[in-house]
Formats: sequence, C-alpha cells, structure tokens
Amino acid sequence: MYLKIEKVNYSNKKESRILESVLENWFKNPKDLCFIDPNIKYPFKFKKWVKLIDNIDKRNDIKTFCIMENNWMIGMGNILIDENSETAQIMHIFVDEEYRRKGVAMKMVEYLEKLAKSQNISTIDLLIMPKNDPAKILFKKMGFKEMKIEGRKTMDTMKFRKELH
Repeated sequence: MYLKIEKVNYSNKKESRILESVLENWFKNPKDLCFIDPNIKYPFKFKKWVKLIDNIDKRNDIKTFCIMENNWMIGMGNILIDENSETAQIMHIFVDEEYRRKGVAMKMVEYLEKLAKSQNISTIDLLIMPKNDPAKILFKKMGFKEMKIEGRKTMDTMKFRKELH
C-alpha cells in the first residue's frame, strides 16, 4: 500500500468540496462523529465543522493533512502548533473504516510528529474519548503517556502526551 500525505486547506474551494464530501460520508455514523469530536452534534454538518476548526484556530496555526492512497482520501489529521510554548496538539485523527488496522493512523501521527520536530516543538499532546480503545492502544504503543487533565472535567476526554527529543 503506497500512501501519500498532503496538506489541505479548508479555504481552498476545490479542497473544501472534497473534504466536505469525504467527511459527510465518514461521519454518517454518530459513534464515529462522537469519537472524532464530542462537540460536533449528529448529524454531521460541514459548515459547523469548519466553524469549530476556525474557533480553535485563531492564529492560523492548525494544519490539516490528508493521507491518500491512489489519489483517494483514506484518512486525515490536524495539528495545532504553538511555537511560543514549544507544544503541539494532534487533533481529529480519523481513518476510513475500510483502512483501519493497517497502520494508516500510525503513519499520520508519525508524519505530524516529524512536522512538529522540524518546528522545534518539544511536546505533543492529544485528547481522545475514554471509550476509544483502539486509539488508546495505538497512542500508548507510539510512546504517548496518559496525563491528568487539570482545571476541567476529565469525564469527556483523556489526555496523552509525548516528549519529542
């Protein structure tokens, strides 16, 4: 399986149309939508998704990447980089159901880690839903450590952190 990772931009009309079509297909299942972001209500609405990204991304530091096989989008991931604090947060890792358990998510996370390292980021965090056992297994396997979330309810998400050297 030959995989290629490409940066995409929600403000690019062509890329946005492709993202809208793919994401609407991926998030037909409410469980998948809840695992990716519990703040997005079912049914999935692309405009609300973009608004969520825009609300998080006040300084245009979120970068979105798609993982492709034969020009077909099979996964995605976002990373929010804060160069001031030398930290990054990986967000919205998602792989098409047909391609799960084939190392696609791992390749995306490795790519995002490499990108973070190239920008002198020392720590990567990510949040996942407590019931997302495959994600917990993957991130622990990749060297992420579970952390306590300070200053907010911990019921809705779990935090994982990896120190980059």
